[in-house]
Amino acid sequence: MADDRPTPRYGELAPEGWVWSPPADPHAAEVDDTQQEDPDPQATEGTPAKPYRVVDASISVFLLVTAVMFSSSSVPSLFGLRSTIDMFYADRGLGEYGGGSAVDIAGAVAAIAQLVLLAATIWITVRLIGQRRRSWPVPLLMGALALIVTFGCLVLALVADPGLLTSISSS
Repeated sequence: MADDRPTPRYGELAPEGWVWSPPADPHAAEVDDTQQEDPDPQATEGTPAKPYRVVDASISVFLLVTAVMFSSSSVPSLFGLRSTIDMFYADRGLGEYGGGSAVDIAGAVAAIAQLVLLAATIWITVRLIGQRRRSWPVPLLMGALALIVTFGCLVLALVADPGLLTSISSS
């Protein structure tokens, strides 16, 4: 039985009483009832659950704990970097630090960068563990990035002192 009513176009309202039904499949009669049943009940509910990665999660948690311990000891010393530089200069007999406020700025930038990277690392790693995806590279790579940023800030603080550069070049 053919339906003579016009079909609606995209964005157009359907006429009164018009109902869409999918076209009949001519091969449906050939398939018996046992083939129509799905033997796997999880396949109908969506994607099957991924296996939990115990070793991956353990390594990630270990790396996160190590990062928190490292940051908890290094961030306060980075905020007080001027006293550390002064002790370094006194031990080496280099005189006074002549870089001005560069050491304070470099220490604060390094400390804030470490805290921001630590927070991002924890957030990303916990999300990946919750999604049961590989997560251990995140704290490892973020730790390397934090180390590079901290080392770069320390080098910039030392290079800002012209007296240190002249004493290094003269020896």
